Order: sequence, then C-alpha cells, then structure tokens
Amino acid sequence: MKPARRLGQRSGLGDVRLIRRLSGGWNETWLAARGHERLMVRFDTPAVRRLGLDRAAEAAVLRSIQGRGLGPEPVFVDPHRGVLVTRWLPGRALAPAGLRNPQLLRHLGAMLRRLHETARPPSGIAPLDLAHSADRYALLAGNAGARRLARAARRSLKAAAGRRREPALCHNDLVAQNILRGPALRLIDWEFASPGDPLFDLAVVLGHHDLGNGHARTLLAAARGRAHPSDFRSLAHLVDCYANMRLLWEAAVRAVTQRLLPAKRVPATGAD
Repeated sequence: MKPARRLGQRSGLGDVRLIRRLSGGWNETWLAARGHERLMVRFDTPAVRRLGLDRAAEAAVLRSIQGRGLGPEPVFVDPHRGVLVTRWLPGRALAPAGLRNPQLLRHLGAMLRRLHETARPPSGIAPLDLAHSADRYALLAGNAGARRLARAARRSLKAAAGRRREPALCHNDLVAQNILRGPALRLIDWEFASPGDPLFDLAVVLGHHDLGNGHARTLLAAARGRAHPSDFRSLAHLVDCYANMRLLWEAAVRAVTQRLLPAKRVPATGAD
C-alpha cells in the first residue's frame, strides 16, 4: 500500500502532503506538511509487530508527556494500519561526540530527572522486563551466540539489582540520533518507552556512546541528585547489560527482516 493511502480517509488529518522520506529500517519515516504545519509521519514495516513494538502504547506515552517539553506532540495514531503522526520538532540530532561535553550531559541529566520524577506512566503499559526482552530477542535471533548474550545480560541485571529503585517512565533508547538540540533538548522516537529502572536510561547514554566514569558521574549527579553510593555500581552493570541487549536487538532485527524478504527465484535451466 502506498504511504499516502495508509493515512486513511478517516484520520481527520485533512490534506497531508508527504514531503520526503527521512529513514527506513523497521520504520518508514517521512517529513510531511498540512498547510503551513510540519508533521512527522511514521509507517510500520511488517517487522514491527514481530519485534514487539506497540504504536498504541507509544502514542499513550506521548500523550502522558505532552506539555512537559520532553518530546513531540501526538496528532494521530492508527495501530491497525501502523501509522503514527506527531508534530515536527525543530532542531538537529546530536552528534555522538556532543555527549562528551559535560555541560550538555548535565542538561540531558536534568531533563531525564524531570522525566523520571514528574511524568506519570500511562495505565495499562507493562513495565520493561529486560530479562524477558533478552530471552525474546535471543529466540528471534535463533542461534547459540544470541542465547549466550541473553545469559550475559541476565547476569549483569542480577548484579545491578542493588538498592531498590522506584520504577519511572523511561525512554529506553537514548542514542544521540534520538536527542534533538534546538532551543532546548527534546527526545524523539519513544517506541521503546515504558515504566522501568531510571538507571537504564543513563546506561544507554553511557554504553552506546562509550562514555567513561567521569561522564557517568556527571550524568548520574544531574539525573539523580544525591545518588546512593550503590547506584554507580549498579549503573556500571547496566552498561554491560545494555551492550549485550544492543547486540541481541541487532541480531533479532537481522533475523526478522531476513525472514520477511521475498524468496529468491531460482532461474529455470531448461532441463527436466
């Protein structure tokens, strides 16, 4: 189905014009316009549901943070058609090197503290269960290497348990390309957001961008205020967990997308 048709006749969006495609992968993302208004339109690929992503839950999270200066405003969602429309946020995605700037890390930490302490998770959204996710990705990947990664992720999670931390609404995918730098920092792509351990948000920032202990202490202080001494140790174990989860996710995506590719036709040889 063509992207414009997937918006549907009953969306209430009026005349939306797709301007240019921004990304592919398991999402198909477009910059769009409705009159003078700019929108972001995202269409699911067939891989999305197999990977466990839930557009209705994502839209609920976006509604829960609306007006808090944390992310985009939802405009329309149709989970059945696999469509999510949000208002366009101005700004540029951070370069990974930008996260090595202590001042920027403090700004990011302050924003995460606001998210974790003031945004109420929507009802009906299951908390992030990293152990279950690790096992699920390993099952999707379907090989011994992925099963070893899942076991390693579970060991890191167990080591990270430490002092009990109150669950909070977390983004769970804080890579540089999902952090916009404009008039203020904003976060996009909330498809993994759910209630969970707030330290895991920090672990993604640190682990994905290979940041060291000094950066970890700066981010932890800004995001948690007076952190408990055990939080730094737990954070280090969660960075290890994230490293394994990242590899598991990549393996699951490769396996799922490969299975969805059309089978190659074998050319006829003319021989019986």
